[in-house]
Amino acid sequence: MRGSAGKRGAGRRAARGQPARGRPPRNSPSALTRERIVSAALEIVDHDGLEALSMRRLGASLGVDPMAIYYHLPNKTALYDAIVEAVMAGIDLGSGFAPSDPPMQQLRHMARSYRDTLLAHPNALPVVAARPVRTPASLRPIERMLAVIASVGFSPQEAIAFVDVCGHYILGWAQTYAAHLHGSEIHEHGPLDVSALPAREFPNLLRVLEEAPSGNPFAVEFEMGMDAILTGFAARVESRGK
Repeated sequence: MRGSAGKRGAGRRAARGQPARGRPPRNSPSALTRERIVSAALEIVDHDGLEALSMRRLGASLGVDPMAIYYHLPNKTALYDAIVEAVMAGIDLGSGFAPSDPPMQQLRHMARSYRDTLLAHPNALPVVAARPVRTPASLRPIERMLAVIASVGFSPQEAIAFVDVCGHYILGWAQTYAAHLHGSEIHEHGPLDVSALPAREFPNLLRVLEEAPSGNPFAVEFEMGMDAILTGFAARVESRGK
């Protein structure tokens, strides 16, 4: 009898548009997870750009009422922080190198992984550049880097400076490279017309351009920049020990 009554009750709830007990509606906050929301948001940004992301668009992508998203992420600021967190989660924290590897080699590996992670989400670069890193998940790569830095002998001030210098350099490089690869109305450009440069005024520039190898110089430039940062900080620690 109670089973029949339960079925009748479920039928009445269904007739009124209410879900059966134990089944949250599709637009209920309990039917969502933070991970699903963030994954959908990053997918929108990757595919259509940051300007395409809105709570309405995100709700439509998830098939829920946009208001349900606020149960997990209270505002768009929290959503942006979550996107930064998702991007940072892609950084390799150690699977590509051994703890016995030289510290500078480990740091170089993490720098390359950060670069590759950023280039995997070029449309998210503006929000990564603008938002502070402040969630536990997004701070884990920094914690791992600081652990390696501590073994080198950097002071706390030097350690923070190293993280900031590396972060600013890699982020700036990634933004420039992404613009070069994907282009936009702002970044569209053609090759430099060397023939239009007066030789008397630009002798050094013309010589360098003539002798420089052809092809994409970005990869070489990235390694040269990291060399300068790593050797510069290492020399600073070494000089302090003399």
